[in-house]
Amino acid sequence: MKTINFFLFILIFQVSFGQDYQGNIKSVSTNGLHEILLSPKIRTASENDIAHIRIFDANKKEVPYVFFGGNFSESSAINFPILAKESLKNVSTSVILSNEEAKNIDNLVLKIANTDVTKKYNIYGSNDKNEWFGLVNNQIISGLNDSNGTSVERLFSFPLNNYTYLKFEFIDKNSLPINILDANLYSNSISNQPKIEIGTFQIKVTSNKEKKQTEMEITFPEAQVINEIKFDITAPNFYLRDAEILVNKTRKVKNREESYQELFSSFQLDSKKINQFRINDLFAKQFTIVIHNADNPELTINKLELFQDQSSLIADLKSNENYTIIVDNKLNAPIYDLAQSGIDLDAKYPTTSITDLEKISKVEQIVTPKSFWQTSTFMWICIVLVVLILGFFSLSMIKDLGKEK
Repeated sequence: MKTINFFLFILIFQVSFGQDYQGNIKSVSTNGLHEILLSPKIRTASENDIAHIRIFDANKKEVPYVFFGGNFSESSAINFPILAKESLKNVSTSVILSNEEAKNIDNLVLKIANTDVTKKYNIYGSNDKNEWFGLVNNQIISGLNDSNGTSVERLFSFPLNNYTYLKFEFIDKNSLPINILDANLYSNSISNQPKIEIGTFQIKVTSNKEKKQTEMEITFPEAQVINEIKFDITAPNFYLRDAEILVNKTRKVKNREESYQELFSSFQLDSKKINQFRINDLFAKQFTIVIHNADNPELTINKLELFQDQSSLIADLKSNENYTIIVDNKLNAPIYDLAQSGIDLDAKYPTTSITDLEKISKVEQIVTPKSFWQTSTFMWICIVLVVLILGFFSLSMIKDLGKEK
């Protein structure tokens, strides 16, 4: 009976309490589509998953939205045709692209069919499709799921080159292949991307003489989304260093948890270039930048800047209406037809913002209507019935034991 009572206590506690965020959308002066800017605070609260966000009007009716993450403009796109897809089962999937005009390029945007997997990848260049040369090794791509569409666009950066052919190799050792749909070069792929500087963080720099590397441990008060990193290096005058980003992970080993560091991204610091790098939605409270110095003097880093892409929601709002926004990490991706309604994502819409976002300890009932079996009333009825049934059988057993004595 103690076990049953403990189970009921846990169940009752979970039904009664939750942990969510709630805020308000700043009032707008006109009716129509508006861009609701998402701050780093709400990206953190949602654990970098827009599916956890809902908007409600004054009558507590759900308001559809479209996520807008600074998508690239198709008008500036140069397509790089996919010449071949090669697959080795449980090993890798490779996509070969054509750069027949031998353009000087240092990035491409791939359109990828929605998936929940995380992939390691390598990038190679060639002029004859026989001899391949390395450009990028052992990087990681994740966050490949868009709740408002069937595909995502992700930017891949690599050293400047003009190879006639490029090959993207995705490692399939731990997951099934991903589907690459298209490849394009955008003139505004980095410089015109709206960004928010993340200014609140601490840096702990240590020199590992044994490994001949500099380690920079970055810590935030709360987990943050990072999309771009910039180094201001003042010395020496000439350098070319390999660097990588490591994130803290845990795994189970023989019934115990073990901490380790996982490679998230890698890049090269080069005295001939602006050392500004794109990274794919790093979401962490802490990460480490490792710079491999070999036998060279350590770099003097005057400043490190971290940026988050400006993202937003587009929704049809009414003037002077009160709107509430909630973040509930138990919610799944909503299905709205607003994304398929033909709205122009390249148009300029009036902007508004989210105010008074606060953590709430008890979930307010501003949720969409549920079936009776999904309500807490139905759950309580089930709990009461279980208690009565258990009580009935317990009394029957006691009576039977009394008769046997």
